[in-house]
Amino acid sequence: MAESGFNAALRKKLAGTGAGAARAALRPDGLSAALTRALRKAAAPYEGLMATPDPQEAQWDMTLAEARAALPEHRLLAVLEGGPGARALCILENGVVDALVEVQTTGRVDTAPAMLRATTQIDAALSRDFIGLFLSGFAAEMGGQAGVNWPLGLTYGACVTDDRQLDLLLPDRPYHLITVQLSLGDGAKTGRIMLLVPVTGETAYQAEDGPGDGLAWARLWPAIASEAPVALEAVLLRQTMPLARLQGLDVGDVLEFDRADLAQMRVTDVKGKPVLRARLGAVAGKRALCLMPGAGLPPQKIVAKPAPEPAPEKTPAERLIDAAMPGPG
Repeated sequence: MAESGFNAALRKKLAGTGAGAARAALRPDGLSAALTRALRKAAAPYEGLMATPDPQEAQWDMTLAEARAALPEHRLLAVLEGGPGARALCILENGVVDALVEVQTTGRVDTAPAMLRATTQIDAALSRDFIGLFLSGFAAEMGGQAGVNWPLGLTYGACVTDDRQLDLLLPDRPYHLITVQLSLGDGAKTGRIMLLVPVTGETAYQAEDGPGDGLAWARLWPAIASEAPVALEAVLLRQTMPLARLQGLDVGDVLEFDRADLAQMRVTDVKGKPVLRARLGAVAGKRALCLMPGAGLPPQKIVAKPAPEPAPEKTPAERLIDAAMPGPG
């Protein structure tokens, strides 16, 4: 089971222990004002959009399950890239999506209620620039603020149309959910824009009633350690051969193996210590690993194959979405 976030661990594990006052996370000042200014600037190029932002109270240090349960049913999901381990989401409710589509096609926001429909790639294309303007403006507003422990340099990655893709796209870690209610077209339509951002940096803390005690930090270390990156390697097969044969190997040579070997892969740490068993399979024409129960690892062999031609460059989010799509049959 995943550890809760650093802040949540501090509040939940130290509250009411009588071993010193718990310390509260330092939250950034001016968040509501920064969101308001960033959204007004993002809406300025769209004549007739007339966005009036109303920032809501942010939800800090949520688990991924809690955050996903809080997402609206009818919305556009845009995956945001912020570097390794820093993927986020921007969520637009259908009222916001419809308003953006309408001002770019008819020049005004229609007073008809928002359509309760699945969003499309056309919706994503017509919303992309607005999201980009909002992200850059928000990053400029919050840059250098104390208490910002999430990535600010976020860029648009891909539109998600299947919630199951989120299992691959988002790691199970603490998240902040930042929400703004928008009135658009002078009240013709309303809807929320939401940012689900990962907790990636160290959190600053401030004392509420006292300095706390040493036991507090001892209780926090498990939560801190659970956020540390771990490198793993997937080993398909292993084989021992004479040095003379190894020196004679050339491109195109094939080392045969049995079909059963594909179900006997292992996942190791960087020192080669086995930590998980796996079997090789495929998803949407791409190679994939399925983790298996049990720690026993049978003897392994190895296969050598020519390297495949590189695929066209895609964003990390697009690659994960491709891999998550069900294969034929």
